[in-house]
Order: sequence, then structure tokens, then C-alpha cells
Amino acid sequence: MADVRPFAAIRYDFQRFGLAELVCPPYDVISQAQAQSLRGRRYNAIHLELPEGEGRAKYEQAARLWARWRSEGVLVAESKPAFYAVEERFKLGSRGYSRSGFLAALGVTPEAAEDIIPHERTLSKPKEDRLEMLRAVKANISPIFGIFPDPGAAIRSALRRAATGRPVVSGQSALGVRYRLWRVSDPRTISSIRGRLAGRKILIADGHHRLEVGKAFYQENPSASAETILAYFCPEEDKGLVMLPTHRIVEGDLARREPEALSRCRLLPCSGRQALLKRLSASANPYAFGFFDDGFTLAVPRGSDGCRSGLCVEWIGKVLLHRHAPDAIRYTHDAAEAVETAKRDKAAAVFVKPAPVSQVRKAVKAIGLLPPKSTYFYPKIGTGLVFKGL
Repeated sequence: MADVRPFAAIRYDFQRFGLAELVCPPYDVISQAQAQSLRGRRYNAIHLELPEGEGRAKYEQAARLWARWRSEGVLVAESKPAFYAVEERFKLGSRGYSRSGFLAALGVTPEAAEDIIPHERTLSKPKEDRLEMLRAVKANISPIFGIFPDPGAAIRSALRRAATGRPVVSGQSALGVRYRLWRVSDPRTISSIRGRLAGRKILIADGHHRLEVGKAFYQENPSASAETILAYFCPEEDKGLVMLPTHRIVEGDLARREPEALSRCRLLPCSGRQALLKRLSASANPYAFGFFDDGFTLAVPRGSDGCRSGLCVEWIGKVLLHRHAPDAIRYTHDAAEAVETAKRDKAAAVFVKPAPVSQVRKAVKAIGLLPPKSTYFYPKIGTGLVFKGL
């Protein structure tokens, strides 16, 4: 069974600081503009998550800062283990969403890891970076993101009951996500949630590199504190669990470069980007995709061509773009940006069909690890709500 435990968090002294000054995105999605803005906030978690400097100097800087903030009372240690219920409110376009989950410690011992399902390949360079950071600071700064099935809503109900009264902190991050955080220490609630999770497998939505690093750190330091890492958990059925498509940008005219692949599709011209995206979203074919070169086209494959995931990114990677070098493919979540980039660079944009969250677990069961950039759960859980010492 997945090993999900309460833990004694290390957190900011929220009586002294507001969330807007503290929270940042995970290290791998912070843009240069965001980094510049967030680094202007003295106590923002970016100084721990993505410190400035080169080589070992940046890890040593983060370790010194962690120690100083703890000694100065910027960071305080909870005395007793708990879960932390999290409510996030955010907007996507003009639509508002609310997502609920909880922060806890996730076991990464070999036995516990059997019930953790990754869906993405990891790269050596990011793992080396995060492992050096973990060795230096000896704390989990940002949580990984896991999702789990809660078909009877028992865990969601337990979290709703626990998330009453005054939260530990509430406020809006610098990036516009509004958070509320409650400490859940009632033994019966914790036992109920842990019992409901028994036998359920945790699918990793984000944080594959941090998960692998947590396992590696435990192998180096097989202590009780290193048995678990910081994790955020969200029920798959939560209506605020949003997964955005990641569109592709490739060099050249797609129709001329890939005539054989496109000959396997019904090609339906569309009047513009919005019309294409609307028809793509409504298509009953899970492998349908769209593209823009000289115009906007909906492409509907006539067959699966050996694809079994039910995700169009598999067909795109296996049939359409299999001859393109991985580093020659660019990615964006913004369809308008994809079109503008394609126009500017004389390239082609490939639009990915949105997929339901439930399909991701089915896809992993069918084919194992998914193609790169198959999922993007939005927003990433913020860094700085709580930390976990090792």
C-alpha cells in the first residue's frame, strides 16, 4: 500500500509574513521574468528552491539560508505530526476553479515505492541538480504532486470536515492563486484517510525527478526521516484538477514534411484557431489533433496505428513526429503563442487534444511511461506552503 503519513512540518511564521511574499512555483516551471520578480521578495521560497549562483556555491547558499531562516524564526517547526488540507482558488481564462487536496509525507522505501506510479521518463541532469540540493539543505523544499482515486468521495468528505475553522494561513500568491491551509491533526481523521488510501496506487502528476531523488537520498541515508518525502495529494475526481494540453512547434511545413503520416488522416480545414480548438475538443477520436502551417486543419486518424493509450500525444510522437529530433520540438501550453511562433519562425504548430484526467491512469496501465509532455496539471502546487526536514 502507498505509505502516506502525517509529518511535523517546518513552515514560515505566517503571523509575520503574507503568502504573496513567500510562495513560488516549482523550480522547473519558473520563467526568467518570474524569477526576477520573486527574487526581489526577501523571504520568498525561490531563494531555497532556485538559488542564484553556479556549481556548488548555489547549493551551499541555499543551505546557509535555510539554517539562518530557522535560527532567526523566519521558519518555525511544528511540534506534532499532521496532514495539511489545502484549498486553491484560481482562474483559467475567465473561468474560476477550486481544487482541494492535502500535504503529507510519502514513503519512498523500495517497498512503498511499488505503489507509486510514474508516467514520465526522468533526465540525469535535473536529478543531479535536485540531489545536490537535497544533500546540502537536507529538506524537501517543494512537494511532488500525486493523484489518487476517490470514487466514493470519502477522502474528500474527510478533508472538507477537517478544513473548517480558522486556517493556518490564507492569502494569494504573487502569481494569482489564492490558498487556504488547515492543519489536520485529529488522529481519527488521519487514520481514516490513511485507511481509505490503503490498496490505492498514487499516480505521479508532477515531480518525477524529485521522486527519484528522494529514493536515491534514502539509499544514501537510510534513516527514518529520509523514508518519506513531501507530497501533495489530490483526488482524481476533484473538479478543480485541471490538465492542460501541451502543444508542439516543429520546423518547416508539416504537410510537405510529413505527407505519409497525414495521408492516414481525414484532413478538415478550419476557419481559424478557435474554430479548430473547438472541433478538436469535441472530436470523438482520441487520437485527433490539429495543426497550423498555411492554415488551420483538424486531422482525424483513420486508425490507431498501433497506439493504445487513448492519448493523441502517442499518435503524434509515434507516427507524425517520430523523425524529428527531440530537441528540435518546442512546447507551449498557449495555443495563440504556438501560432505566433509558427508564423514568426516559418514553423508548424501541432495542437494537442485535451484529455480527461481519468484517461491518464488508463494510458499508463496500457503502455507504461507516456511520451514527453503528455500531461500538464495546472496550477503546480506552490512551493513554500510547508517544508519537510530530512
